[in-house]
Amino acid sequence: MIKRVFASSIIALIILSTLASSAGSSSGNAQVNSNATANTASVITCENTLTLRERIKCRIENPSVAQREAYESVEEACRGHANATISACENLYRNSARCYNEENSIDRKKCFLEESGVNINAGGTFRATPTESKRNYVVLLLYELQERIEGYAEEGKITTDQASSLITKIVEIKRMIIAGESRANIEAKIIEFKKEYRVAVSSFIPGVANDS
Repeated sequence: MIKRVFASSIIALIILSTLASSAGSSSGNAQVNSNATANTASVITCENTLTLRERIKCRIENPSVAQREAYESVEEACRGHANATISACENLYRNSARCYNEENSIDRKKCFLEESGVNINAGGTFRATPTESKRNYVVLLLYELQERIEGYAEEGKITTDQASSLITKIVEIKRMIIAGESRANIEAKIIEFKKEYRVAVSSFIPGVANDS
C-alpha cells in the first residue's frame, strides 16, 4: 500500500503523456503459466531473458510474442510480492482490461476509478478514499502511461532502448507502490523517470523539457 497519497507527483507524471486508447503487453507477463508451457516450449519466448528491462525490450521488439504471453503470464508489476498481493494485483489488471476499450478519456478514467474501488458517487475528496483504492487507481494510470510509451516506440518516435528503459522504471514504480515502500523512495524514482522521459520525448512534444 501507499503509506500516504502522493497524488500531486503522480498527476504530474501522468500528464506528461496523452492517454492511450488500448492496453498493450510490454510488461504483460512475469511467469509463464504452467498450463501453457507444453504448447509453447518450442516457441520464442521473452521469459528466458534474465532482467526486467531485457524482457520488456524483447516484447516491444516481438509484438506477437508479447500478445501471446500476455494471456499466459502474470503482469510484471505483480511479481515478487506475497501470494495474496499477487492475486489481488492480477485481479485488478484482469478486471480493468475492459477500461482500455473506452475511447473517451473521461469514461476510461471513470472505469479506472470503479475498478480501483473508488466510489465516484460518494461525497468528499479523493484524499478520503481508502489507501488500497488509491494505490489501485495510480497503478492503472501508470499502466496507461506505459502503453503510450510503447506506442511511441511502435511509431518510431523513440528507440526500443529508450522505451524499454522508461517502461522498466514505470514497472519499478508500480512494484514499489504495491509493496508499500516509502513516499520518499517512490518520489525519487518518479523524478528519475521524469528526467529520462523529458529527454526521450522532447523532440516531438513541444515544451515538455520545461515541465516541472
